[in-house]
Formats: sequence, C-alpha cells, structure tokens
Amino acid sequence: MQHFLDQVLHLSGILEEWILGVADAWWVHLMVYLFAAFDGFFPSVPSESTIVTLSSLWASSGRPSIILVGLAAWLGAWTGDNLGYLLGRTIGWQRFRFLREGKGRRAVEAADRGLQRRALIFLMTARYIPFGRTAVNLVAGAVRYPHREFWPRSLLSTFVWAVYSCAIGSLAGAWFEDNHLLAITVALIAAVVLALVVERVINAVHRVLDRRADRRAAEEGAAGADAAGSTSEGTAGAGTDADTASEGDRTGHLVAPGAEPTSSPEETRP
Repeated sequence: MQHFLDQVLHLSGILEEWILGVADAWWVHLMVYLFAAFDGFFPSVPSESTIVTLSSLWASSGRPSIILVGLAAWLGAWTGDNLGYLLGRTIGWQRFRFLREGKGRRAVEAADRGLQRRALIFLMTARYIPFGRTAVNLVAGAVRYPHREFWPRSLLSTFVWAVYSCAIGSLAGAWFEDNHLLAITVALIAAVVLALVVERVINAVHRVLDRRADRRAAEEGAAGADAAGSTSEGTAGAGTDADTASEGDRTGHLVAPGAEPTSSPEETRP
C-alpha cells in the first residue's frame, strides 16, 4: 500500500511539474485567446476551464501572469462573439445542428426573445447559460441586430466574464497554494458548481422578466383596444350629429345636436 501511495505521489509530482512548465510557455496566452475565440461559435471548446486552471496556478505559484491571461480571455471572447455574429449574419444559425434541437433550440428561442425585449441584459448574461453565448451571437447576426450596438455590449460582457473566470481560479488557488493540483481541482469544481447556480439564477430572472413583459404587452393591447373602441364611438356620434344638423337645414331651423327636429309651419298647417 505504501509503495502504491509513493507511486501516486511521484506521478502527481511529475504532472505538477509538467503543468507548471506549460504555464511558463510563451504560447499559453495565445492558447487562451484561441480557446475563448472559438467558444463564441463552437461551445465545446473548454475556454472557461482553461482560464480557471491558469488563474489557479497563478495564485498558487505566481505563473503565468494573470493580467495577460485575463486580457487574452477578454480579447479572445470578444473576437469570438463578433465572429459568431458574422457567421449568423452570413449563413444563419439553422446550419448548426446543435442549435436545431434540445437545449440548443431552446437557447435560440430565448436569444430571439431576449434581443427583442432586453438586449443589453441578455448579452451580459447569455454566456453563463449552456449554448447561450453561441446562440445569442448567431441569432443577433441572423436577425440583423445592429452591429454598432452589438460590439460595445459584447466588449462589456466579455470583460465581466473574463474577470469572473480569473477570480474563481485565483481564489481557489490562494486557498491551496501549497498543492497546485489540488488547487486546480478545487477551482474546476467550484467553477462547475457556480456555473450551475448562476445558470439557475439567470434563468429565474429571465422568466420573471418575460412574465412582466407579457403582462405589460397584454395591458397595452387592452388599452389600445379600448382607445380604438372609444374613437369608433366618437366617430359614429359625430356622424349622427351631422345628419341631424343637415335635417335642420332642410327644414329651415337650427337643430341642436341630439335634439328632436321641429316641424315647419307649412308641415303643421292642415
């Protein structure tokens, strides 16, 4: 048993050295940028887990630079959002099979509603929902959502996402700074748990906002119908008054609106 534990510790030490060596590589920030960019239109890329892992290493070992990791994640995510928008504008979202069924289809429908009702809030929160980031980018392009409004909102939302991902990893790494592998493991588990919690909260908030928007639309529709009915009644009343006035003109008398016309002397003479 002791021999087995020694082997496990030896292998973990080798793995830890390899991870630290990768963290020092010149291309690690380029990898973060590319992962975050591809995640904008291909949701299977592990961009967030990569950022969390490297941030945890920074907190426990001081490398790689968390500022460079955060910047690479931010710029990569913004690039991916705009590439997804361009793809949606060029070929639409229907060509992507994973968006035509299941969670992908529901994400597309939610993105369509969100862009129509509260674009800024939805662009800020969609990336925390499964398939949400990919769906909102492609749908925004497909429905011709103005790019002059899309790119600055994407810039803000990707900045928040990059800071959030780096913060999860760095906090977990600070708790277990003497064990890099344990810090990475805890950081990844924390990221998954927080993602589930954030997803539930965001979905609940959007459901409340959807119900409120539906209720407001129903009230506005009812008010519009009442206004249209009042206008029709007023038009009909004006037409009746005009007919009465015309009848008064024919008999030689002024007849007040709503009053009974009086007969002329010639009509009452036997």
